Amino acid sequence: MNTTEAGHREVPAGWLLQDGPALLRQVRAFGRAAGTDETAVATSLLCQAWAVAVTREAIASLVGARRVPDLASSNTVLLFDGCGRPAGTTLASLRYAAVAGDDDDDPLAEIVADDDALFDWTQRRLFDGHLAPLVEALHDIAPIGRRLLWGNVAAATAGGFAALSALPDLPFDPDHLLLEARRLLDRPGSPTAGLVELFPVPHGDGTRLFVRRQTCCLRYRLPDAPPTCLSCRLLPERERQRRIGLRLNAEAEAEAG
Repeated sequence: MNTTEAGHREVPAGWLLQDGPALLRQVRAFGRAAGTDETAVATSLLCQAWAVAVTREAIASLVGARRVPDLASSNTVLLFDGCGRPAGTTLASLRYAAVAGDDDDDPLAEIVADDDALFDWTQRRLFDGHLAPLVEALHDIAPIGRRLLWGNVAAATAGGFAALSALPDLPFDPDHLLLEARRLLDRPGSPTAGLVELFPVPHGDGTRLFVRRQTCCLRYRLPDAPPTCLSCRLLPERERQRRIGLRLNAEAEAEAG
């Protein structure tokens, strides 16, 4: 393990997922920083933060460039900040997948036949090769169910698509993002199928995407946390829309000012 110039601690993801005691120490450190000594709560929230760290780059590359970095746990180094939160990733090898006809001569590229094959590759490397071992490792060390953990993975992944809809100048069509998200999350037999929904909200000259979950992340059990998150399945829809409106208006005012 090393420390970067930004003060982030580098930890190989594959090693941490195979070392139960070390993973439990990481969960507890994360929980202390978040203000909880409940192992289940800390485990749930670490799972979500971890999934965010490893999916954001992959989703942006998949949608924007039709190439996907290899984020299997064996090729991923997590960057933990001073609060024990996964703040980003680096790759042991810069290899990636690309569709035939794109970067065919790059020795780091694994060339796949077509768009369907690219999504299959992403499922194998990112989900089967990293997020599934994450869910199993956390389930083994904490009193928490797999469905809840997969719900966090689904929400983190859907959030990556929602984040693309919020970029300045709106470079991505929200309808296309919705289709891409469903294609990745709701594949037949996927453990994330049906656990999250992205929905559009018109705002100004564009449309933003927001997440609605089917599982609880347990964030409400943190000190001073609200009883429901914006994505919570228990939040009444009228209240969800009210909160979304307040957020979008605040963002618009901040941009204008």
